[in-house]
Amino acid sequence: MPSYRAILPIGEVHPGHGPEEVMDSAVAAVSSIATVEHTDIQILSGVPQIVVRFHIDDGAAARTVAEAMHDSVSRVATTGPGRLLLRRGGRWVSI
Repeated sequence: MPSYRAILPIGEVHPGHGPEEVMDSAVAAVSSIATVEHTDIQILSGVPQIVVRFHIDDGAAARTVAEAMHDSVSRVATTGPGRLLLRRGGRWVSI
């Protein structure tokens, strides 16, 4: 089964929510559809990003997962445009 990474830049947490809810909401959304492999928080050019790595059957389903993650996280924090990557031959490629 293919492995994917959904990456989402995070801004400010909305009032009434805590920082821990950002990753919690992402994992809850992804795990309701796919199998979560790993999570991480990265800083790229000073912007925090959450990364959720998951398994699912195909690219169309992976896009659905990434959209669900974005929708869920945007309820607790501001977000930037997400990216979806596929593991292919030892490399991560954008899809």
